[in-house]
Amino acid sequence: MTITTIGFQHMQNESGTKCSILTALVQPAPPELIGKCQVVVSGAKSLLVMSTNSVPITIAMKRTKLDSIFACMNTDSSFLSHVQSEQKLLKFIIPNEAGYMIRNDIFEERLRGCSGIHKVVGLVEPMEFVHWPQFPQQGLSQLLRAAVCCILIDDDGDSYTQLENTIQSQLIEQLSLQWTSPKSINMRRLAVVGEVRQINASWRFFKAAHALGVKVVAIGPRGHWLGKGGAVKLAPREAFIEIDMTADDGLSRRISNAIQGYNRPIHGLTTVTEFLLIPVAQAAECLGLPTSPSESFAKSVNKHNTRSELSPDSCRLVSSLDGLISQITSNERNALPPGPPWIVKPCFGWHSLGVHKVTTLQGLIEAVGKVSRQTAFSRTGEISKDSGWQTDVLIEEYCDGPEVDCNFVLLRGEIIFFEVIDNFPCTAESSEGNADSDNFKETLNVFPSTLPPSEVATLQKALHQAILRLGFRSGVFHVEARVRNSSHQYQPGGDGEPLDLRPNPIHPAHDASVFLIEINARPPGYVDTCATAYTNGVDLFALHILIALRDEYRLRALSQPHQARRHVAISAIQAEKSGVVASDDPWKDLAERSPTLMSRVMDPIMNFGKGDIIEDPQLSTTPWLAAFTVYSLTSRAETLSICDQVKDDFECKID
Repeated sequence: MTITTIGFQHMQNESGTKCSILTALVQPAPPELIGKCQVVVSGAKSLLVMSTNSVPITIAMKRTKLDSIFACMNTDSSFLSHVQSEQKLLKFIIPNEAGYMIRNDIFEERLRGCSGIHKVVGLVEPMEFVHWPQFPQQGLSQLLRAAVCCILIDDDGDSYTQLENTIQSQLIEQLSLQWTSPKSINMRRLAVVGEVRQINASWRFFKAAHALGVKVVAIGPRGHWLGKGGAVKLAPREAFIEIDMTADDGLSRRISNAIQGYNRPIHGLTTVTEFLLIPVAQAAECLGLPTSPSESFAKSVNKHNTRSELSPDSCRLVSSLDGLISQITSNERNALPPGPPWIVKPCFGWHSLGVHKVTTLQGLIEAVGKVSRQTAFSRTGEISKDSGWQTDVLIEEYCDGPEVDCNFVLLRGEIIFFEVIDNFPCTAESSEGNADSDNFKETLNVFPSTLPPSEVATLQKALHQAILRLGFRSGVFHVEARVRNSSHQYQPGGDGEPLDLRPNPIHPAHDASVFLIEINARPPGYVDTCATAYTNGVDLFALHILIALRDEYRLRALSQPHQARRHVAISAIQAEKSGVVASDDPWKDLAERSPTLMSRVMDPIMNFGKGDIIEDPQLSTTPWLAAFTVYSLTSRAETLSICDQVKDDFECKID
């Protein structure tokens, strides 16, 4: 194999780590050179034999780095592969300044989906010290040894100049952050409690921890998948500690005892599971580990307390059906919030389960009767024998303005990252306006929001203050809200264009204001967090980990979004009927049938596998069959079009 340097330039990036880009053409070695060359492998080192001007050059290089370079070229590091591989165009990133890698897969994360880039492979270990070559005058050999990333360029037929300009601008836009730290980074250990998601919907959290150089100690119940050996590869963790996870008053003590009994120091404690936020914070307080106040979490998981922070007159709390009837018959003024329609939901709950939209007083009475018997944080809605898991009922005013999801990252009260996502009308809102509904499954989320900047600023200011009033100062927050009197509404476009958030032809009579739904003091769901990473280059899982460890330098660095944000959408697919899943792998089947279409799909997941039983899909307690994320570098309209194509072509057999 021969490598020929065809370009070298310093990247003009004012806000990020200074670096240079080496462009090289890799070609099969000519027969006359093969006889002169050999590859010698000894222990952890390899000698890579190359040629410029037909003169062999030997380069001492770590075997792991050598293997990574060939992985980028979609081959392996055997000598036959070297000499028989086809021509490849590669770019290598070389740091111009010394520092420690803040995340070793930062290039794969930030450059994913870039036009003209086929594959990105990092060449460094977590927290590795990197620097400009000590003897750059020695040329190619020193530059390659110092490289931190290898990029395989697509050969799509464009002219080299056009391709080069496209890639160079993307590198500047996507790498506009400090990806090295001037100070060394110490290994930290984080305890993660109660991972309720399966591995296909949680592995990126553990991948982020590994890339940050953070060792994970998982804490959970007996039989949990994290306690099994096969999970280590996809979800790296140092250990699994089994404890009784019964959600009672002693849970926080059992968590703190498990950490105190571990034979190595633990520097942080966290969870992403809603009903564990309070006991985990209490355990951290007991151990003196970084945390937000447990009292703040107690307010945030209580939807009535959260709503009262911004709009106390828009909701009422009742503990039973008798309590509701008593309020109604009392003839007290404002016994109910403005309505109908009303929203009825559990005061403690998740996944929009047990949420009802009602349009009559009789419908309100029936909905309160159902929810008052519901078990908190239950997917099935079954009634628990443990009265401690009963939930009060929240009756809310219904706001018909566009719904949004807002993700905040705060550090000591300061907003260091913020985004707004358009949350399309849910299943219940797609029904007739005068019909009651108990199905609030989300249908489509689109990044970034198309709301005007003035309304985005209104959301940011009002919701930031609501988070602070709960007592939080640092953390990742997923906030749901609506914009009352918005200048935009959901409507189809002309010429058959799909439903989207578009300017309202009738200008609202009042200024836009914020209608708070809930504040979740944790990252959003798995698919949503992945979509934020694609849209902005910001991994909220990584930031959640760093907040638990109070690693402020890396927290600020990794909160910097792309200069140019992509159009991204999350969509769900509902099963057509109940039954047993008969398909082996619907996403793999779609990739084989439509590889070009699937190249625009990221992180597709299945909530059901072959042999699983799907209950009535119209029930709010039945999860979506599948979910996926798509992106476009061109437009929001193209993103919506790709979503429709994927849903049309997706096939899953259900017997």
